[in-house]
Amino acid sequence: MTTSSVWNPSAANFEMKRKSSFSLFNMQEPTQRPLPSASAEDKGKYDKLWKLMSTYKPNDVESIQKDVVANVEYSLACTRFSFSKEDAYRAASLALRDRLLESFNDTNAWYREQDVKRGYYLSAEYLLGRAFQNALVNLDLEPAFKDALMGLGFEMEELYPFEADPGLGNGGLGRLAACFLDSMATLSLPCWGYGIRYSYGIFKQD
Repeated sequence: MTTSSVWNPSAANFEMKRKSSFSLFNMQEPTQRPLPSASAEDKGKYDKLWKLMSTYKPNDVESIQKDVVANVEYSLACTRFSFSKEDAYRAASLALRDRLLESFNDTNAWYREQDVKRGYYLSAEYLLGRAFQNALVNLDLEPAFKDALMGLGFEMEELYPFEADPGLGNGGLGRLAACFLDSMATLSLPCWGYGIRYSYGIFKQD
């Protein structure tokens, strides 16, 4: 039996799963991002800033390619004439991270405005697995990214192995903790997972 969500993302005027609906394939423009509530003192002061940040990044192939190429030179400091498959993976992952951050920031801003109760889950380990392909699939962006990278001369299947496993867990307990996070996200619960930052790798269990 599933538990109903404590809130409805569509009622907050943004989508948790942006998916590929914002693309040139179906001629839909990105929806407007929610504006922050401004005090009387700040009213009008940040209008230009908010206007520039009022839309989501488009998910059409050419826009993704432009983001990847920009990341190659300006984020990774690589020459655009010569960069490795690992560089291509890192540039693509940054382009994906930007799209995740938009929804992440809007979600947290909505939580602050609604003053919701939050749950905090503490675990010594999380067996999350690799995040790049998982995030692409969850956002329904894998086909668009695949076509974008193919147009730049790279196969997605060749880039996945360059992601290092986080290595934050080594057993059933870590996998269970990761499943709890997945469940909380699926139910749109305002929860946060806390772990341990290991300096010398995860401890050995006997």
